[in-house]
Amino acid sequence: MKVPAPKIITCSEWGARPPRQEITRCGRPNKALIHHTAGHHPEITNPANESKEEAIRYARDLQRDMMDNRGWIDSGHNFLVCRNGLILQGRWGTVTAIEQGQMVVSAHCPGENDQPGVEHEHLGTEAMTPAQFQASAELLAWICDRTGVKPTQFYGHGHFYATDCPANLNSDVPKLRLKAASILTQYHTAPEV
Repeated sequence: MKVPAPKIITCSEWGARPPRQEITRCGRPNKALIHHTAGHHPEITNPANESKEEAIRYARDLQRDMMDNRGWIDSGHNFLVCRNGLILQGRWGTVTAIEQGQMVVSAHCPGENDQPGVEHEHLGTEAMTPAQFQASAELLAWICDRTGVKPTQFYGHGHFYATDCPANLNSDVPKLRLKAASILTQYHTAPEV
């Protein structure tokens, strides 16, 4: 039995700008990278009370920054998991590609842009909210189920690139591995952990 897809607000649903050029498919991934945004939407004073509309505005701001200031063709990440537990698709085509066991070329980590990159709305040393952690684990379990990525193959961005990202969320990577493995076990035989 397949792991059910979590509720993902797709690019068309949140009003993402179209990419500057065609998004390229790149085959089956073998890992997933955990990132943090190092910020919140400017209007959010209490991220714990973030609304759906605020999460959408944040996704639009991130995409605008990546396209207008960094010159990328689209959002660099594949997913954004907000403090309120909402999951928003980042790069166009990602959801469809993963449903088919593949990935799209992204821009979240040099040398690893053929792997899913999951951004987490996060600033400073704050912990993930319970809703954010649960949503991230469900998203990662779904990615594993569709692509064959193993929960043991989740890594922080800094594992592959000289960066502090995902900051203190690095300590959540082992917990996300275990939680995603637990979700997979509900639908399959026990995965490797």
